[in-house]
Amino acid sequence: MTALPVLRTSERSSFLRCPQQWWWAYRCGLAPKFKQADARWFGIGVHIAFAEWYKYGKRRGPHPAETFADWISDEIVYAKTWLDDRYEEAAWEDCRELGISMLEGYVNHWGRDSQWSIISVEQPFSIRVTHKGKPIAVFTSRWDAILRSEVNGRIYLLEHKTTNQVNTAYLAMDPQAGAYWAVADPILRKKHILKAGEEIAGIQYNFLRKAMKDERPQNDEGQYLNKNGSVSARQPPPRFVRPDPIERSPAERKTQLLRLADEVRMMNGIRAGELPILKNQTKDCPYCDFWDMCNAHERGGDAYKAIMKALYTQRDPYLDENKSSLCNFPRTLSRN
Repeated sequence: MTALPVLRTSERSSFLRCPQQWWWAYRCGLAPKFKQADARWFGIGVHIAFAEWYKYGKRRGPHPAETFADWISDEIVYAKTWLDDRYEEAAWEDCRELGISMLEGYVNHWGRDSQWSIISVEQPFSIRVTHKGKPIAVFTSRWDAILRSEVNGRIYLLEHKTTNQVNTAYLAMDPQAGAYWAVADPILRKKHILKAGEEIAGIQYNFLRKAMKDERPQNDEGQYLNKNGSVSARQPPPRFVRPDPIERSPAERKTQLLRLADEVRMMNGIRAGELPILKNQTKDCPYCDFWDMCNAHERGGDAYKAIMKALYTQRDPYLDENKSSLCNFPRTLSRN
């Protein structure tokens, strides 16, 4: 019996971003030989810190800034941040200093979140994706946490987001957290964590903007001041944002699972050679790992293969995502 293809969240994101990117990364297993730390790498450290901070119930573990510092150790890497919400000025920050500053500010801002009682933390799962009753893939991932709000008594999936710019307009259509929410309810019900009559009502997003603490003095209203005491015209956007929870309905759960199955069917069609490998060409293409090779590929001929050989190695794209697997890949897969 042929094994079902495995689908991970990062693979799904890659496919939705660009099928050609997905093909090179997940079907060919290509990765840059000297990949630098990126947003996903930084985000993993923050997620690990939160997994240690938000214990079950109202218990809280080690300060997330301490956990992050232990995770990053003595690595010297830099992350790009933006000084305003219009992306007009970029700054490169030491990842260790940036992460510690963000997480210290986070706890100072939100405290211990005593209004949240945690009922599930970093729960890994694997479910079969089906189409017309037939399994077509195995979706494997993990969600950040599930909480019970003491404000309204409802249960929500908690989704942490580290970002350069907080954008909440897309949340009602967010496929990643939407999929987690869709599968979490039946999984927790099977584990008897959700009781009869309980349901996961929606998603609570928790944004952390990647920015160092603004050291300028503030007035009583929280506005930043110039050296002469006047209110500065340059007020940074909030570092920490929690929009109202995105409520979800049982009908949306079905929609999420159907969409996941449709995406798998498209992937399987490409795997089988029944569908073409399309490119989704946007202004974000220069930030793709395959930008140079893709340019050569676009011109036709075999010139892109020389770039592939020079700049990329092969690795198993389904290894657990951790700090080492997302930068400076040391492994090479056998071509035999």
